[in-house]
Amino acid sequence: MMLTKKISATALIFAWVWIGCSGVSSGTITEYRKTVGTASMDDYYDLTNKILNRHRYLVDETQDRGMGAIIECKYEYPSISNEEALQGIREIRYMLTVEARAKGTGGGMYSVRAIVRSYGRFGGSEDWVDIPINDETKSRVKLFSNDLKTEFENKIRAF
Repeated sequence: MMLTKKISATALIFAWVWIGCSGVSSGTITEYRKTVGTASMDDYYDLTNKILNRHRYLVDETQDRGMGAIIECKYEYPSISNEEALQGIREIRYMLTVEARAKGTGGGMYSVRAIVRSYGRFGGSEDWVDIPINDETKSRVKLFSNDLKTEFENKIRAF
């Protein structure tokens, strides 16, 4: 009787794991997120726009969202890597979004992160599809994020 309960419990746990993992894609990640730091809303707007300009990102849209805000940039069209060309991709683009979300502690501070989504066009198709973020794009976003983080930290120290 006890052995049957152990086997049933083991089978149930296995079933939960199997069902839980079945929804996970084995494909590559098409969204890259980089945590920048913490800032007030005024610093978020001022410093983010300053660093976006420095890195030559063009702002497409700015939205206030109840407990935060986002700044969306226009699409960037980087060159295609050899690996992407071998996969049949003939054109790629990505979009950078800088998001500020209110921290749970209140106090007017916001958690800021950079989010990048990459899209590609394959030969013979006019549709844009999600593709993995290439290393060149990741390094460019890391540089942007690190510069923005430094600006946030310098602003905090200035108080």
